[in-house]
Amino acid sequence: MERMVAALLDQVGSWPAVLVLGVAAVVLGLESGVVAGVLLPGSTMLVALGLWSAASGTHPALPIVVAAAASAGGALRGWSLGSARRGIPLPRGRLRARVEPAVRRAERWLTVQGPRRSRTVLAAGHWVAVTRTLTPRVAGGAGLPLRLVAPVVVVSGAAWATTVVLLARAFGEQVTTGAGWVPAVAFAVVVAWLLVRSRTGPRSPRADVR
Repeated sequence: MERMVAALLDQVGSWPAVLVLGVAAVVLGLESGVVAGVLLPGSTMLVALGLWSAASGTHPALPIVVAAAASAGGALRGWSLGSARRGIPLPRGRLRARVEPAVRRAERWLTVQGPRRSRTVLAAGHWVAVTRTLTPRVAGGAGLPLRLVAPVVVVSGAAWATTVVLLARAFGEQVTTGAGWVPAVAFAVVVAWLLVRSRTGPRSPRADVR
């Protein structure tokens, strides 16, 4: 098993940096920037970046900067779309019918929250799938100003990217150096928790509105 994982990481390490970072930037930007991004695997992409960083010998700062910038940039685009009241950019159908009313209710809820609570919602939302996509749009629709949204999105996005990429890189280094499987098991538990948390984690503001 260890040899199989090590061989897989060697193969991952041979992937061109431009390809890996380009795909990651597109996926992460879309995940936080468009409503259809709720279907994209943002956290999984960060794990892949961390493993690639370890296997290729690339300094982790590079994938972290790319991931953080793409995710924060997408979130700010989502805020801009919400602020412009452009609605949900999807053809009419089941997804739009389910998402749009929830977004509008959440906008009304966030409108009456103070700056401190709004910042908390924005920061927490970037760590959870689905809310990572919808929270910036909700903030824009609720009229939260860019001067409040941008710093929170940038800092939270950078912290999220740094945490997951470094954890994945640490796992990759343990495998490639044969340093033992206890850290690998610990990493697997953390990643499993992140993935489960991303799907069943804290309810977003829209779920609290009746």
